[in-house]
Amino acid sequence: MISKEEIEELKKVEGNVRGDVIKSNASFIQRKEGKEGLKALEKKMAELGYHLNFDKIDPEKWYPVSLSALMIVITKDLFNWSEKDIFKMGNSAPKFSFLAKYVLKYFLSLKRFAKEVPKYWRHHFDFGELEVSELNEGKRYLILREKGYKTHPLICIYHAGYYLGVAQFIIKSQKIEIKEIKCVFKGDPYHEYLITW
Repeated sequence: MISKEEIEELKKVEGNVRGDVIKSNASFIQRKEGKEGLKALEKKMAELGYHLNFDKIDPEKWYPVSLSALMIVITKDLFNWSEKDIFKMGNSAPKFSFLAKYVLKYFLSLKRFAKEVPKYWRHHFDFGELEVSELNEGKRYLILREKGYKTHPLICIYHAGYYLGVAQFIIKSQKIEIKEIKCVFKGDPYHEYLITW
């Protein structure tokens, strides 16, 4: 269970995320836990000071990233989800997201993706950075570097799922894998995710 201290620390995290990210996660939660589950999450979030109706979240509007992170962390506790469930929620987000589907259809190649990924990040967050630090199509790998983003270790698992979901849009392979190889919660200066296929 998340502690009160962790909740208070999460509430202090500065930065904003598009409502599209929150709506995508709400869609996954509703599919897995039903409408009642989503209402239970709204109730729990209200107890923490976030009074919201997921149906009324505006996909284009900015919301505190603390809301998005708390939503994921609370969901795990509330429904007794495993880390695998959180990974699946991240993986499904690009498929539920109108914004992601719209932007990703223009990434026709990995080189184009590597060039455009910082802009893609800016569509979703008003802080931090995302870049492709290495791309080797011959050896079939790329490394995504995420800087200036530190909320909660569970979000690393969610982001791994999310980035795999994005890669599945772009890379033409039946077997794509992802692994976090650097993490700010383990003392590294940034997060890095290795994608292989």
